Amino acid sequence: MRIRYYIITGIVAYCTFLITTVPAAPVLSLLAERTPVTFTNVTGTLWSGRAGTIYTRRNIILNNVEWSFQPSRLLLAKVSVNVDAEFNNNPFNSQLSTGISGKLVVDKLDMQLDARDIASLVTLPLGELSGEFVLQIDHAVFSPGSVPRIDGKLDWKQATITIAETADLGNVSILVNSTDESPLAATITNAGGHLALNGKFTTTDQGVYALQLAMKPNSTASDNLVNSLAMFAKKQRNGEFILNNSGNLQTLGVM
Repeated sequence: MRIRYYIITGIVAYCTFLITTVPAAPVLSLLAERTPVTFTNVTGTLWSGRAGTIYTRRNIILNNVEWSFQPSRLLLAKVSVNVDAEFNNNPFNSQLSTGISGKLVVDKLDMQLDARDIASLVTLPLGELSGEFVLQIDHAVFSPGSVPRIDGKLDWKQATITIAETADLGNVSILVNSTDESPLAATITNAGGHLALNGKFTTTDQGVYALQLAMKPNSTASDNLVNSLAMFAKKQRNGEFILNNSGNLQTLGVM
């Protein structure tokens, strides 16, 4: 046991020495040749460094990126860094981890995004959005070609959606979690606005998703808005309109 302890300690110490002394630029340049990620203006070491810009797939651009290494995760055969960066001038902080499995783990990410920033990341099937998104991710796991597993919350403030008519949705709350039955699931509710929302989103392991959203107009909803709902949702006897939408997450750029 003592010999094994010394060997593990020696390996960790050696890895720590390399990370604290190796310049980040040549290592990240090598990484860019093997992954769809490009780094510019890299300074510092793998332990603590900075990149002016990081370009990823789907034209996601991160600016003013700074990172600091978390050596304790080496004992778990994982590489973990704390990251501060900006996306579309929106600052955020998070802890990113990866291991030999190739999974990317995101912990404790909080940021605010304009609705138009969300629309630039995924192909949305529900018209034009406006408002502000407040994103809180407690824990998320991303694997290439797999459905992401996310636990967190998305608040959509001063939400509006425009299809044939603009609808004020008030403040929308989307609670996201991962279950045994659905790797990515969410419940949707709101407060205020022209419509009362109550929805459920589920996925399969293969990325097939299903959205069922009940929308009930209140007295502030215009006749044009109510007529617009009938264009894509089925009216119920109680005055609700039910939207059923399904597809594959790959078409939304999520997988």
